[in-house]
Amino acid sequence: MSEYLKDCSPYISKFVYDIDKRIIELVCVDSIDNCLPKRKITISGIQSYAEETIDDDFDDNCMDGVIGMHEMSVGRFCIHTDKKEVIVLYDGTIAATNVV
Repeated sequence: MSEYLKDCSPYISKFVYDIDKRIIELVCVDSIDNCLPKRKITISGIQSYAEETIDDDFDDNCMDGVIGMHEMSVGRFCIHTDKKEVIVLYDGTIAATNVV
């Protein structure tokens, strides 16, 4: 996780799966205090997307945060947040970049 969210908080400002482009965009903020977008993780070449809600007491006022993210095996990636777990199969790339 530290590789993807280097010098960034785990709090999520954007988490989108674009089925037409077959990409995931996950943007985390620099800190909970000012919530400025800091780091973007993009996963391309999504072949399969599965999402499970973990937080049954869903609170829209609570900001979601990344708990963990790792490659489970070649081409299989897991993103675990406070509210859900996402597992994707992909044949593209995972890129982590700073948001300007």
